[in-house]
Amino acid sequence: MVALSARWPFSRTTDRPAPRPDRLLRDNPALLLSALQAPETVAGLIAEWNPTSAAGAATPAATAAPTANAPATEIAEGIRWHGPIRLTPILRADAGLPTAGPASSLGLAYVAEVRRERAKIGDSRHADHLRRRYPHGLPTGAEAEAWQLVRGLAKRLRGVARLPGGPVHSPHQGPPLPGDTDHAVFSHEMLPWLVLREILRPIAPDLACEMVPDGGGYILRHRELVGVRVRPTGPGTRLPHALRDRADDAWPRSIYEFCDLSAPAAGRTGAAPAVKIAAALIAEVTGGVLLDADGFPQAAQTFAGS
Repeated sequence: MVALSARWPFSRTTDRPAPRPDRLLRDNPALLLSALQAPETVAGLIAEWNPTSAAGAATPAATAAPTANAPATEIAEGIRWHGPIRLTPILRADAGLPTAGPASSLGLAYVAEVRRERAKIGDSRHADHLRRRYPHGLPTGAEAEAWQLVRGLAKRLRGVARLPGGPVHSPHQGPPLPGDTDHAVFSHEMLPWLVLREILRPIAPDLACEMVPDGGGYILRHRELVGVRVRPTGPGTRLPHALRDRADDAWPRSIYEFCDLSAPAAGRTGAAPAVKIAAALIAEVTGGVLLDADGFPQAAQTFAGS
């Protein structure tokens, strides 16, 4: 007779075997950082990205076996956070991480364990750039959220991010791709498009308006500069983790999505000025909350005077 766990029938999930570190690093969005980067700093940034996360509850020392001394933390629905993991030469090789170049000197890793979800990249003027970075498709769902977090942490902590099946990415160094510099403002009632166009005129003159059918808001667009999609929120609106603890039936009522329409420029590492300044201005005017493309809250005053 087979002996059963005292926690049966729940032991299948509670007692699941610890994942191998090399497979974790190879099969999930991974963040590589300097060995000098404090785990408390990483945990603090995760708490900004998702204030309801338990990531700050424990900040263990780096280990080569993350599940032994650094148990995974559920930081969002469907996303389990592992680390810090100390990268040895053998682990680095087994996980397929860079063994040469700047990324090879980064001694710590974190992993956002998540189910893989990808979407095909459609044809557009930026399709070739996107397909080079995402050869197996764009992440969607929980994997997109995990990738946003990993990419945002790499940007803030001067690290490297890697999505399974793609190249390593240094967001603080390389030129941004479409979507990397987008911003969003979550606010109260929508401004009429004529009012918004006048407010943005000093930044983006001659914005053309396109109405979205069925009360879906409107789009203001300046070709080769910036686009703004304004839409109301509703019961099915999926909010970023940074806002979910403060949202209720009365707020937010509208979303302003700012998209950089300019061509990627070599050597440009920050958000396009027109995008970030316009988003910061609307956040101030409407009393809204400004988030960057990775879902991290931004201080509007930081950009308003740029």
